[in-house]
Amino acid sequence: MPQFLGLIAALTCPLVMFVALFLVIRTPGLKWRIAWAVLCFVGVGAFWMRASTGEWGFAPAAISILGTGQQAGFYKASFPLGALVSMFICVSVRRARLQAAQRREDAARTET
Repeated sequence: MPQFLGLIAALTCPLVMFVALFLVIRTPGLKWRIAWAVLCFVGVGAFWMRASTGEWGFAPAAISILGTGQQAGFYKASFPLGALVSMFICVSVRRARLQAAQRREDAARTET
């Protein structure tokens, strides 16, 4: 069972990173889009697990780009902090644009 959890962690980390990249690409009006796209692939911490024995470890001070790397017999993952920050910024920009559009609609209604 622990090996399954290690595999899920190793697969979830890049999935979150690519979802964040998709949001960055699809968010209209986002400034510094390339910087946010790069930030999507920054992870903090390094979780590793030996697939054969279930032995695991965590290095909290590790900063990685594009995950933590690959090695035969190990599952590796990092906490996708950059992706989560990018997602938060994208949602904030989308919300601000939606509120601005609603204010413009309300102003247009009051004029007529």
